[in-house]
Amino acid sequence: MNDPTTWGRAEGGLYDRWPKEEGGAPEKAVFLVDLPDSGAIADMTVAQLEAYGIPVMKRYEKEGGLGRVILGFSGYGASLYVPASRLEEAKGLLEAAAPAEEE
Repeated sequence: MNDPTTWGRAEGGLYDRWPKEEGGAPEKAVFLVDLPDSGAIADMTVAQLEAYGIPVMKRYEKEGGLGRVILGFSGYGASLYVPASRLEEAKGLLEAAAPAEEE
Protein backbone atom coordinates (compact mmCIF):
# COMPACT_ATOMS: atom_id res chain seq x y z
CA MET A 1 0.00 0.00 0.00
CA ASN A 2 3.01 2.27 0.26
CA ASP A 3 3.65 2.10 -3.48
CA PRO A 4 2.57 5.57 -4.73
CA THR A 5 1.53 4.12 -8.10
CA THR A 6 -1.31 2.24 -6.36
CA TRP A 7 -2.75 5.28 -4.57
CA GLY A 8 -4.79 6.40 -7.57
CA ARG A 9 -5.38 9.80 -9.06
CA ALA A 10 -8.77 10.29 -7.40
CA GLU A 11 -7.10 10.83 -4.04
CA GLY A 12 -6.66 14.57 -4.69
CA GLY A 13 -2.91 14.82 -4.13
CA LEU A 14 -2.93 12.42 -1.18
CA TYR A 15 0.59 11.22 -1.93
CA ASP A 16 1.87 14.80 -1.75
CA ARG A 17 0.12 15.43 1.60
CA TRP A 18 1.14 12.09 3.15
CA PRO A 19 4.01 12.37 5.68
CA LYS A 20 7.34 11.10 4.40
CA GLU A 21 9.98 9.10 6.23
CA GLU A 22 13.66 9.94 6.11
CA GLY A 23 14.69 9.23 2.56
CA GLY A 24 11.37 10.39 1.09
CA ALA A 25 9.33 7.19 1.27
CA PRO A 26 5.72 7.62 2.38
CA GLU A 27 5.07 6.80 6.03
CA LYS A 28 3.33 3.48 6.64
CA ALA A 29 -0.45 3.58 6.19
CA VAL A 30 -2.30 1.88 9.07
CA PHE A 31 -5.91 0.76 9.33
CA LEU A 32 -8.23 3.13 11.19
CA VAL A 33 -11.81 1.96 10.67
CA ASP A 34 -14.31 0.24 8.37
CA LEU A 35 -17.36 2.39 7.63
CA PRO A 36 -20.52 2.09 5.54
CA ASP A 37 -20.12 3.74 2.16
CA SER A 38 -23.83 4.50 1.77
CA GLY A 39 -25.20 7.75 3.12
CA ALA A 40 -21.80 9.42 2.64
CA ILE A 41 -20.68 8.27 6.11
CA ALA A 42 -17.19 7.34 4.89
CA ASP A 43 -16.86 10.57 2.88
CA MET A 44 -17.93 12.73 5.82
CA THR A 45 -15.44 10.99 8.09
CA VAL A 46 -12.66 11.53 5.55
CA ALA A 47 -13.60 15.23 5.33
CA GLN A 48 -13.59 15.56 9.13
CA LEU A 49 -10.14 14.03 9.47
CA GLU A 50 -8.76 16.04 6.54
CA ALA A 51 -10.10 19.22 8.19
CA TYR A 52 -7.78 18.44 11.12
CA GLY A 53 -4.87 17.93 8.74
CA ILE A 54 -4.88 14.12 8.86
CA PRO A 55 -4.51 12.64 5.40
CA VAL A 56 -6.81 9.66 4.80
CA MET A 57 -6.61 6.85 2.29
CA LYS A 58 -10.00 5.29 1.49
CA ARG A 59 -10.00 1.78 0.06
CA TYR A 60 -12.76 -0.53 -1.08
CA GLU A 61 -12.09 -4.11 -0.04
CA LYS A 62 -13.36 -7.22 -1.84
CA GLU A 63 -15.47 -6.20 -4.84
CA GLY A 64 -16.51 -2.90 -3.25
CA GLY A 65 -14.97 -0.81 -6.01
CA LEU A 66 -17.23 -2.43 -8.59
CA GLY A 67 -20.33 -1.73 -6.48
CA ARG A 68 -19.24 1.89 -6.19
CA VAL A 69 -19.07 2.16 -9.98
CA ILE A 70 -22.41 0.45 -10.61
CA LEU A 71 -24.50 1.60 -7.61
CA GLY A 72 -22.68 4.73 -6.50
CA PHE A 73 -21.67 3.14 -3.20
CA SER A 74 -20.02 -0.03 -2.00
CA GLY A 75 -22.15 -2.58 -0.18
CA TYR A 76 -18.97 -3.79 1.52
CA GLY A 77 -18.21 -0.35 2.93
CA ALA A 78 -14.90 1.46 2.87
CA SER A 79 -11.72 0.98 4.87
CA LEU A 80 -9.91 4.12 6.03
CA TYR A 81 -6.15 4.26 6.52
CA VAL A 82 -4.07 7.05 8.05
CA PRO A 83 -0.33 7.64 8.56
CA ALA A 84 1.01 5.60 11.49
CA SER A 85 2.14 8.77 13.28
CA ARG A 86 -1.42 10.18 13.23
CA LEU A 87 -3.34 7.03 14.21
CA GLU A 88 -4.00 7.90 17.87
CA GLU A 89 -5.05 11.44 16.98
CA ALA A 90 -7.45 10.12 14.33
CA LYS A 91 -8.94 7.58 16.78
CA GLY A 92 -9.46 10.36 19.31
CA LEU A 93 -11.30 12.52 16.78
CA LEU A 94 -13.59 9.65 15.82
CA GLU A 95 -14.35 8.88 19.46
CA ALA A 96 -15.11 12.55 20.18
CA ALA A 97 -17.47 12.70 17.19
CA ALA A 98 -19.32 9.49 18.06
CA PRO A 99 -22.78 9.99 19.58
CA ALA A 100 -22.94 9.27 23.30
CA GLU A 101 -24.71 6.04 24.19
CA GLU A 102 -27.92 6.48 26.12
CA GLU A 103 -28.23 4.61 29.37
